[in-house]
Amino acid sequence: MKMSPASLASLTSLACLALCVVNVNSFNISKISTKTSSIPGSGMDKPGISLFGWSNGGSYSVTLCQDRRCCVTEELNTEDNNWEVGHVDWFVGRQISKCRDFSVELGKPLMMNLSHEGSNAGMLEWIKIHPWHSAFEYFCQVGVRLDYSSSHATECVLQESGHWKKSPQFGCNGRMEFCKLRFDQFLFAGTHNSGTGQSDGVVKCAYKNQDLDIVEQLEFGIRFFDLDVIDMTTFGCTGLETGHGSHPDLGLYQCYGRMDTLLGQMREWMDRHPSEIVVLNFGNIEWPDQTIPSLMETLIKVFTSQDGVKISKGFKERGIWPTLGEAVRSNERLFVFIRDSIGAVTENELEFMKEIKVKPGDNVSSKNLSDSEVTITTSYKAGDVDDDCSFVLKTNNEACKSENETETDFLKLSFFSKFGKGGAIGTECIHKMARKCNQWVKQAVLRCHYRDFKPNFLLVDYPNYQGRGEVNIVQLCQLVNMDRALLVNKVEEEKEKDAESLEGQNSSSTEVI
Repeated sequence: MKMSPASLASLTSLACLALCVVNVNSFNISKISTKTSSIPGSGMDKPGISLFGWSNGGSYSVTLCQDRRCCVTEELNTEDNNWEVGHVDWFVGRQISKCRDFSVELGKPLMMNLSHEGSNAGMLEWIKIHPWHSAFEYFCQVGVRLDYSSSHATECVLQESGHWKKSPQFGCNGRMEFCKLRFDQFLFAGTHNSGTGQSDGVVKCAYKNQDLDIVEQLEFGIRFFDLDVIDMTTFGCTGLETGHGSHPDLGLYQCYGRMDTLLGQMREWMDRHPSEIVVLNFGNIEWPDQTIPSLMETLIKVFTSQDGVKISKGFKERGIWPTLGEAVRSNERLFVFIRDSIGAVTENELEFMKEIKVKPGDNVSSKNLSDSEVTITTSYKAGDVDDDCSFVLKTNNEACKSENETETDFLKLSFFSKFGKGGAIGTECIHKMARKCNQWVKQAVLRCHYRDFKPNFLLVDYPNYQGRGEVNIVQLCQLVNMDRALLVNKVEEEKEKDAESLEGQNSSSTEVI
């Protein structure tokens, strides 16, 4: 399709927002992170009983002020019991109340007041104030034990990352260096059953895998979304919805929100953030005969605007995955994988990739794959979580070894189990299990060293529950992708040296003749 001059100019402008040097004077607060001190006794239980102003637990709230403007987070709280000794906790979007989107000017003092309520004392080591990206943050030192109705005030310090100081560009998913990486060389931070954060639902303990909605997950840094879908108009569902469960005919499936709404929110966010590349993976599809055609139609409808972000067609058109830089420049920044069981995704549907699920030990050659089908090795296995969820190290290592032999297109590592696999009698909530499982992500990735650009996708429940981990899943992917970008640069430099050497040899041969 030939683009009009106006559309071409708009596309060029969008790409420049990502790839050109930008002048950022302010940002809107997207999330707040805290670290509870590692000193024994610094942890704190959230309130369980409140009576006439007295509480048997403890809670924190934060007030941020700049130039006589202030915002208040109200009580910082998530599904889980925060404030464990040495743990890092994240609060995103709705979880920071009126501080969400509070505008902060860079270079001006930002004051933070931490307030404590309740009879259970606690001590935080620090608090950080974040925009949607990782280029800079405000660091607020605490280190003071608070009890009952007490508070601590401090001035926060702006901390800029080294790459942002050197060159203020958002590049591709956070760094200019990542623009050279092909899509299949990049490591994406992802969430499992991503759509369950769209609404509260019922029996949250057993069904919900996320407490952040799709926009909040994007703001947190998630770029791979595993979505269960169904097209159903019974048991509280209203058509094509994202959900979770099994046996929908028996009412054991729970819907969390319409897909057109979710996709519309994602598209609006991506249009505002032209540097970001996102992946949608539709694996568990109930009632596929009606759901898959409806899903494909909805995706096309939402992402076909001439000026908005589009679904990538690059692989099916050219037989090779585009680089992230190519995706940004073309504005084809959304990649869609569908586990199609009815033959709806053919070679003619350029926007959709048909996913072939591969488990460790599967014989890939027996699947008679076409060139337009994509194989994804998955490590998921519902093991017993027990005290520490260490079983995920074994399942992920098995998948890494198996994928090294089968050499599938992508490798997906999963760090979760399912309800019924946690606690003494199988009643531990999914969000409780997540804090145990998420701590192993870094160790599992470091062990998966069989191939240079694997794994490709990391999936967790509740990514904002970092626990004792040194970094969260988003920060880990940034570090791994930096190493991969350096490897690509090294290979390119070696190719250039080889080419120069060959040119020199040819020149010498010509002189001799």
